[in-house]
Amino acid sequence: MPALQKMVVDCLYDRDPWQGFVPDASAVLQGWNGDHGSLSRLMTTPGSKLVVDVGVWKGQSTIRMASAMRDAGIDGCVIAVDTFLGSPEHWADTSLFQRHWGMPDLYRTFMSNVCAAGVRDYVVPMPQTSVTAAMILARAGLSPSVVHVDAAHEYREVLRDAQEYWSILAPGGYLIGDDYDQSWPGVIQAAGEFSAQVCRPLTIELPKWILQKA
Repeated sequence: MPALQKMVVDCLYDRDPWQGFVPDASAVLQGWNGDHGSLSRLMTTPGSKLVVDVGVWKGQSTIRMASAMRDAGIDGCVIAVDTFLGSPEHWADTSLFQRHWGMPDLYRTFMSNVCAAGVRDYVVPMPQTSVTAAMILARAGLSPSVVHVDAAHEYREVLRDAQEYWSILAPGGYLIGDDYDQSWPGVIQAAGEFSAQVCRPLTIELPKWILQKA
């Protein structure tokens, strides 16, 4: 276990959340834009990396960032934040996940995919809403160097997630947003307004939008 992951586990849990977990061999990795080049590029800059991935679905983006750190020999950790309940646009599509007693199986799918990718030692799962998770991380004194925000597509939710995670982002750190696309006008509006609020330039690497904190 990398030193940074152990520190995060000690801050957030009374025991390793991976302890005793049995992966589901039938789990399938699937996602959208989680293999974008910006995610691996920003992981391999010098220094340790505390990363928060907000809205992880089945783990594609989390695995991409954790794998980049592992392969580069970086002491790093990705805190994976999600309710693991599915988004509004996914709820009615029964092909995307299974339900047991009405509860989606996304958490076990995510955990299983991380194990299959061999990056369990670089990931700390955090089943929580995005806003509550930001509050918990702030109270724990955890200040990430990179935050990837992909939990919602609605204007108010995207703007609030950007604001909440910017407040705990380390100076010089990067906030990366997803789905900067005409099909999601709320994301475009929130990204532009937030850039103006914090007076930082907005870099677009479609479909990602990126800001660096001063």
